[in-house]
Amino acid sequence: MRAFSTLCVVSLQIGVFVATAIQPVVAQSLPFKGQIPKQSPLSPPVPSGQSPIKLPAPPPGTEVDKSGSEGSQLSRYILGPGDGIGVMVQHPPGRYILGPGDGISVVVQRFPDLSFQTQINPEGNITVPLLGTVSLKGLSLQQAQEKIRSGLNRYVVDPIMALSLVVQRPELNFQAQINPEGNILVPQVGAVSVQGLTLEEAQEKIRSSLSRILVAQDVVAVSLVGQRAVQITISGEVSRPGIYPVLSLNPRINDVLVSAGGSTNMADLRQVEVRRKLIDGSVVSQKIDLYTPLQHGGVIPSLRLQDGDALIVPRREIATDDNYDRKLVARSTLAVPQIRVRIINYASGGIVVVPLPNGSNFIDALTGVSLDTTNLSKIALIRFDPERGKAVTEKINGKKALEGDVSQNVPLQDNDVIVIGRNLIGKITNAISLITAPFYNVESFIRFFNIFNGGNTNGF
Repeated sequence: MRAFSTLCVVSLQIGVFVATAIQPVVAQSLPFKGQIPKQSPLSPPVPSGQSPIKLPAPPPGTEVDKSGSEGSQLSRYILGPGDGIGVMVQHPPGRYILGPGDGISVVVQRFPDLSFQTQINPEGNITVPLLGTVSLKGLSLQQAQEKIRSGLNRYVVDPIMALSLVVQRPELNFQAQINPEGNILVPQVGAVSVQGLTLEEAQEKIRSSLSRILVAQDVVAVSLVGQRAVQITISGEVSRPGIYPVLSLNPRINDVLVSAGGSTNMADLRQVEVRRKLIDGSVVSQKIDLYTPLQHGGVIPSLRLQDGDALIVPRREIATDDNYDRKLVARSTLAVPQIRVRIINYASGGIVVVPLPNGSNFIDALTGVSLDTTNLSKIALIRFDPERGKAVTEKINGKKALEGDVSQNVPLQDNDVIVIGRNLIGKITNAISLITAPFYNVESFIRFFNIFNGGNTNGF
């Protein structure tokens, strides 16, 4: 009897060798196809002996959430209706782990009636002859083979069998747009709400919703592939305050400043404020310094704006104006590119509107003025003061400015009025002093000069 048992064991070992030689892919994991995904902070720990998991790189033009490393709520992108997200699910390298959708083949030698092919159902189970329902989800090919063999061993003495993977389940990759209710449609799951979540939070929620059909080692990566229409409110010291749509895929502060015509000469770009209302109704804000990068040739902060953000450009205080190079800002793309200066000349008898590059000085405005017939020593610069709602007059000696006196070559601002000629200066100054109500805005300030010119052209 002992000799017979020994002979059976030897026969089984030879049979296993023969089966292995005939079917070399039996109980082996399939090679990993495609790019190896990168380890995610939300993915499970890497099993011992396996390589670190790497998340797949998103398609070109997408942006992956980096809120965990930024540490600021304003640096996190908050998902909302209209956003498009991409979901990539990939299997890890190393031993192949079985899951719903995999097709396997089981061959039992000497018992063809026990051999079969089947697909693992959504619950992770298969039906095995004699055994009934057997769960294979989360098992390697070797583990699944041993589990079925152990079960059949109750009915067949030391069965010789081989399990192989014949159909690999497809990778669950899809794109979805968030509907007006804040939901996306996840295949095999249904509607999942992601409104108000960061990309990282949405990634964890989608993975949780897919847990029924994923194996523990599967990696889920979520990226932003399409952004909803963005409208930003901009106020303060800009040329045209208001609400602006931003068409850029990655809207930045400088994009909005350009849309609003750029910052004014009185803007303080050292403390531009961004405000954002969160899903819970709270408001967060952050001060952004745009001036220092201009001053030192650095990179403008790349805070990404989102729909509903408010951008506030503060007014520069006189006390903090000493180290602020207004001309440097005026020559940049963050400022109004062009200013308009009105010149009222006693000799020419009319008002001329002169467009000048932002950052121009008084001498630049004299380019089109006939200096031979102009009394350069009697020039007035009249400027609207929005804080006091009135016109402020500054006397300028144009002759000294042309001779190099920097104090007389004053920097100009948009809508400045230059008045040339002693008689005309007195006439306009007297007319302004007779106004009982202050100017309400720059439009009423300019309207005054247009009316004054229309009624007094012949008196120049």
